[in-house]
Amino acid sequence: MDAMNGMDDAMAPARPAAIDDVVFDCCGVLVDWHPRLALEGLYPAGELDGFFAADDRCGFMYFDDLHDRGMDYDRLCDAYEEEYGSRLGAMMRAYAGHVDRTLAGTVPGMTALLADLKACGVGVWCLTNWGRDVWPVLRDRFPELFGMMDGVVVSGVEGVAKPDAAAFDLAVARFGLDRARTAFVDDSPYNVDGALAAGLQAVRFSSAADTRRWLAERGVPHQ
Repeated sequence: MDAMNGMDDAMAPARPAAIDDVVFDCCGVLVDWHPRLALEGLYPAGELDGFFAADDRCGFMYFDDLHDRGMDYDRLCDAYEEEYGSRLGAMMRAYAGHVDRTLAGTVPGMTALLADLKACGVGVWCLTNWGRDVWPVLRDRFPELFGMMDGVVVSGVEGVAKPDAAAFDLAVARFGLDRARTAFVDDSPYNVDGALAAGLQAVRFSSAADTRRWLAERGVPHQ
């Protein structure tokens, strides 16, 4: 009987290590970000549907990724217009000029979660895919949120972006984290997969309540 119990213990999945630090994505997790808001009221709804189409027929997501990786809007808009023409080029320039409108507010419950984690001694950090030239717009819009962060890595400043391993490696080194004892929270399944591949514990974000529950199940203290 004891031998059988020993075999069962050996076959049981290893429990994840205790979590000392939590790294959060920003847009879609901490900040409610809606790119379409930048152009609403400036163009007809049908044109917006095409510009932001899920199949990226107008290249918004591709060029947004270039922006996240360090291409500032002045150069990006020129390249976009050369690729897609003056009409869509004007839309991209309008988007770049109204990025502040995309930031609808903080995600409900997340500011309180950060505060509770910090009060219990858990490190809170941010790894965000966001452009270098508009980072001050995001930072200054939410001073309380970013004031609670122990550190922030911005992809456009560093020239590396999630889900690439280099982005996670940079955050780990910059923040002095133990990968096995660090949790990563992101709304993108690709970024969650990237974090897992980089040796972090990770969960796909759905709500503040679900994130609290997931952390509590792993013994993370919070009020």
